[in-house]
Amino acid sequence: MTTSPTSQPDVDLTVHRLQPLRVLLSGRDRRFLRVTSFLLSQRGYEVHDTSPRKTLEAAERTRADVVLLETDASRAMAARKVAALQALAVAPSVLVVVEGDDDEQERWQGLPAVQKWTPIDALVDLIEAAARHRPAPLTEIERAYL
Repeated sequence: MTTSPTSQPDVDLTVHRLQPLRVLLSGRDRRFLRVTSFLLSQRGYEVHDTSPRKTLEAAERTRADVVLLETDASRAMAARKVAALQALAVAPSVLVVVEGDDDEQERWQGLPAVQKWTPIDALVDLIEAAARHRPAPLTEIERAYL
């Protein structure tokens, strides 16, 4: 720690995780899942993948911090899946993975969407931001009303 000319100490605010972030990839495109899983694993993430049908169970089992939900379904179906994930006792952050260009991503306004083949550096930034804004776990009283 050094002292700057204004007498304010310089502080290193770097935070180091004790455990890697757990990322769950959910989708049907096996190539996308394999490539993304490999690239995220190389960045130090704990990565799991699952089919869309088993997303909720896998999110609970792996205690996912962030779920990348690849969807080609309707916006309403994706919103239902996001809501179900966010209703889990320990809810992950969710990023909806969409095909197409910026116009397609805008169609998903209101849901946290990311383009399918986003460059890995940008995807890592989005995952990190999503993890920082992860919903707080439900209390026992809140779970009783579900």
